[in-house]
Amino acid sequence: MTIRIDNTENRCVTTSTVGYMCLALTLWMVSMSMAGWFSQEYAHGVDLLTPMAVILAIMGILAHLRARSLDAVVFFGGALLFWTAHAAGGAAGEPASYVGWYWAVWAVFFGYVWLGSFHDSLPRQLFLLGITLMLLAIALDMWTGLGFFQVIGGYIGLVTALLAALVSASGIVMFGKEQHSPNDEHSVTGEGRAHVA
Repeated sequence: MTIRIDNTENRCVTTSTVGYMCLALTLWMVSMSMAGWFSQEYAHGVDLLTPMAVILAIMGILAHLRARSLDAVVFFGGALLFWTAHAAGGAAGEPASYVGWYWAVWAVFFGYVWLGSFHDSLPRQLFLLGITLMLLAIALDMWTGLGFFQVIGGYIGLVTALLAALVSASGIVMFGKEQHSPNDEHSVTGEGRAHVA
């Protein structure tokens, strides 16, 4: 009789927790300015975009390797969104209507990811719906020039950030509840499940 220890579940929880917390923190910091809480975006929010994009790309790779397809797509999408948004910055000379199409394409992307998420948990579904609506509101703001669409997008972004934080926290909290003692990683079952072959 041999015992094989499966740590996959533990690693999936770590990947999901870190990835969604990156999304939550970045969306919150950026959305506060969009919602009108502050008059502009400050360095602590803007400078998060590139490092969070790198971490999300890494979490996307790890999620893909662990066959967590939805998380992988969300993390890769978030990484590209944050990276390109920071790289473009306040690109001079671009017409607002063109920038609106940029945000609209991202809204379509997250929209069809949301449509594919109905088999997953409700908080993940609501997160994807929220980010879709936030990006659509930004696109409408660019196309119309009406500032209230940006404010609406900012508040949707704040709620979406809270949903990402909920997804992040729920995975690790549920995993912690399943552990029987703080020393489980030293027991026969290890951090994951033990399989008897």
